[in-house]
Amino acid sequence: MPSTGLPGYEGGARFAPQPPPPPPQKGRTGLILTVVLVAVVLLAGGGFLAWSMLGGGDDTEARQGQGQSQSQGQSQGQGENTPEGAKLAIPEVVKSTPAALRYDAKATAQMYPPAKRDPSSYPELKGLAQVDSVYHPENNPSVVLGVHTGGGTVSNAAQRVRAAFAPNAMAVAPKDFDLQDPDAKGAVLRCGISKGGGSYIPLCVWADSTSVGDVIGVGDASSSSLKKVDLKTLAQQTSDLRKAMRSGSAG
Repeated sequence: MPSTGLPGYEGGARFAPQPPPPPPQKGRTGLILTVVLVAVVLLAGGGFLAWSMLGGGDDTEARQGQGQSQSQGQSQGQGENTPEGAKLAIPEVVKSTPAALRYDAKATAQMYPPAKRDPSSYPELKGLAQVDSVYHPENNPSVVLGVHTGGGTVSNAAQRVRAAFAPNAMAVAPKDFDLQDPDAKGAVLRCGISKGGGSYIPLCVWADSTSVGDVIGVGDASSSSLKKVDLKTLAQQTSDLRKAMRSGSAG
């Protein structure tokens, strides 16, 4: 698989197994850079992402790590109004355009380790049952979609979306996209482009009456060229992820 490191760095495999922490920064830009750095290491780590796309290997340990992450999410920042069973599902495959999205348990365990979770970094998920996941389009495993979601009672969807974007330094101001769900009254899907580490990084956030989700596109979804960032595709993928995760189905 060709090198898919950050733009400006040749031969991503030369990166150390664990990326250094980014310098302290105001807002959530540092958190985004951490996700980008981890994604670079994953993509350079012997090609296991493409290998896992083909169904190889035993991901039991990774799934256990994801289970721990979910349990910790439920124990931190939970409100009394969180409904029983509000946790969103993580389908193995999500139907989407231009290609289906496949869940990657190993990448999830490495990108979102329970020990590094900081609920205070996600004000939009306050009081919700939090779940992390990583997906890749089946036609391009070098695209990494980091998905951070929360299920429960959401009284003000627009306010949750504003809270998600507020800490981020945006290169392209967030704008609303069609959620493609006529039954989701008051729901919001908003996407923008942040800049960090020399890359432009697409971000999308949805919020409705029972769920909130952040989706960040890294790997080949980000670029050193603003014109090459496909925000429309990420908006479509985010809409499809929301539908599948809320219904517990594959799309």
